[in-house]
Amino acid sequence: MKIIDRIKNREALTPTESQIAEYIRAHTEDVIGMTLDEFAERIYVSKSTIIRFCKKFGFHGHKELCVELAKELNAFSSDKIDIDASRPFAKEDSPEDTARKMISIQYKAINDIYSGLSAEALLQTAKEMQSTRSVTIYALEEHYIAAYDFAVKLRGIGYQVNTCTMPGQYVRIAAAQPENSTALFIAYSSRETSLVSSARILNGRNIPVCLICGPMTGTLKKLADIISEGGFYEPQPRTNMFGTRTAVFLMLDILYAILFNLDYERNQGIIKTVSEIQQADR
Repeated sequence: MKIIDRIKNREALTPTESQIAEYIRAHTEDVIGMTLDEFAERIYVSKSTIIRFCKKFGFHGHKELCVELAKELNAFSSDKIDIDASRPFAKEDSPEDTARKMISIQYKAINDIYSGLSAEALLQTAKEMQSTRSVTIYALEEHYIAAYDFAVKLRGIGYQVNTCTMPGQYVRIAAAQPENSTALFIAYSSRETSLVSSARILNGRNIPVCLICGPMTGTLKKLADIISEGGFYEPQPRTNMFGTRTAVFLMLDILYAILFNLDYERNQGIIKTVSEIQQADR
């Protein structure tokens, strides 16, 4: 039975727990986006009461309950459509079938990132980048567009950014990277020996290594100082990286937003100045 259906059946709940259940039932989407503090303040109950409520339904706490609710609300979750994320297409698919499968892959990638991503790890990465304001991005060729897009955003708020997406250049760039800088590795699901060698060089030079990756194992994760891991998995062999592409862009967008907020007033000032200049030039 789905959690939302179990919440509707409130026979074994106390009056306060029934109040919590009723609010979740009526405002599910809002609850998913709330922190524990916000939820407690909204319905005028203690955080400990909400946690006890969550445990009554088999969850460790508020966050785990929200993850399950988000999965149930996802109209394109994997239990709605039979799809292989790595090889989604079939010869007999109609254009409508193809469109639905593509949308399903994108929704699954977004949902899996939301469910499993550590915002704290991204915050640590953002603070590391903020402390140096100089970033070298090491990205696999398949992530070139995402790396370039992220670099453009960073330069727009005053960061010095160097991007490296050619395997033959990883080691050379790592050896020459400025000391007071941060290394950001983007390697969601593939392994690249040159990236490992580059990370070792950076470790030896005491340059922090931040890693954006998927549910992968290997030496690169062991060499990273901060790991931001996404939950979406697209196994090999695959037709293309449809879901992985979405996952990487989303993780980098979240990282940028966190980084922007660390210097919110300053960055808003930059945007305002640029906007005024553009208006004057028209």
